[in-house]
Amino acid sequence: MVSLCVLLLLVVKGTYALTITVKYEDLGNQKPLHQLVEAKVDALGGVLPPMHNLHQMVEAKVDASGGAIPPMHNLTSSCSCDKLLLSSLGPAAIFQPKVMGIYTRSYTSYNQHPSYRQNYGADYRLYQLSSGWLVGHKRGANTGYVYNPDTSQTCPYLIQSGWLYYNSVYGVWYPDTTLVLRCIQ
Repeated sequence: MVSLCVLLLLVVKGTYALTITVKYEDLGNQKPLHQLVEAKVDALGGVLPPMHNLHQMVEAKVDASGGAIPPMHNLTSSCSCDKLLLSSLGPAAIFQPKVMGIYTRSYTSYNQHPSYRQNYGADYRLYQLSSGWLVGHKRGANTGYVYNPDTSQTCPYLIQSGWLYYNSVYGVWYPDTTLVLRCIQ
């Protein structure tokens, strides 16, 4: 998996320019960006410019290159699982057998959350809507076949219970306590 990086240009010891790479994995540890940068500069024996200018300096550097800084609040995604298994030993396996199987993490996210695509079969998608996690035909569609209303989890495989399946015979969503989504890789 390719590691994305944020590049920062800082003035060290008042005269030298230095580029410091902060990996996104480092940002996932909940430390503010300036603490990570301070630690790296301290290790090199440098002096940081005032912190209130740091974000402006980074913005100026990124703007000059044509990019954009991701929102600071969205840099802590900790969903590390690339493959999920959706399975059931109950009625969901009978009424929605085609959606069961392995889902691989997509290269792009949806609604600032990871999205997944079924490896084999009818090419279903798993993504988060504002109302919860949904398995459907098209990413972003508000209709689907398996659903969980839990929006508190950033990663769908961390949801322990509450999965529902759509019963097309009765046109109703039903719970299936054996319906689970697990990380397999």
